[in-house]
Amino acid sequence: MRQKIGMVLLMLAVAESAGTAVHAMRPEENRTTREKGRLIYERSCVWCHGTNGKGDGPSAWGIGRYSAPRPRDFTGESFKLRSTPSGELPTDQDLFRTITQGIPGAMPSFQSLTEEERWQVVAYVKRFNPAFKNERPASIPLPFPPHPSTDARIENGRNIYKQSGCHICHGENGDGNGSESKAGRLRDARNLPIAASNLSDRASMKNGAAPRDLYRSIMTGLDGTPMPSYADQFAERPDEAWDLVWYLLSLSEDPRQ
Repeated sequence: MRQKIGMVLLMLAVAESAGTAVHAMRPEENRTTREKGRLIYERSCVWCHGTNGKGDGPSAWGIGRYSAPRPRDFTGESFKLRSTPSGELPTDQDLFRTITQGIPGAMPSFQSLTEEERWQVVAYVKRFNPAFKNERPASIPLPFPPHPSTDARIENGRNIYKQSGCHICHGENGDGNGSESKAGRLRDARNLPIAASNLSDRASMKNGAAPRDLYRSIMTGLDGTPMPSYADQFAERPDEAWDLVWYLLSLSEDPRQ
């Protein structure tokens, strides 16, 4: 059964590039593009992220679903969902992906906007942070899995999960109920309480649940949260990062299988 699941997961990994790749006619960034982005932002984003992009919109301080975690402060905070090394800004493609896919439990998908409109929002959002003017963020290499999942690789991933201390936050079975979580000691960069992801529920994974999404999260970390980058740990052993991915995927049943 594990072998069958492994082959399905590998097929998903190969197929995901077709499903998540962006084939958009990206408009040139200029005053007109940013003005159009501003109008969309004020209609669709300001309620959470605030007029000046500080993450202080009306819902950020209420009791509603978007008050924890707080909306992103675009003006100076680190960005969680990136394909770039820890500590760096996201790429434009990262911002586009987040706008398109949304963040489970935190931010809705804006696929209702056209691709051009989503790019216009990207252009406008970057205005909130002056660092985007001077930096050209670059994604880390994001390879396809070099091998399929097997019982042996899943078991090795299980050992890596324990050795790396993942269970302290995410729990022995990946349910997000580790000792640090239960003790309420997990905090974000604003010193606000934050919960560890439930890795047994793919629908709740904020940075995506496809194999390459998990690989990206492991290698880049989620800046501003207790989730670090493991790029240094796996720099010389990238296959072990994939074994960890296969183990994480084995924790849940995927309705696509």
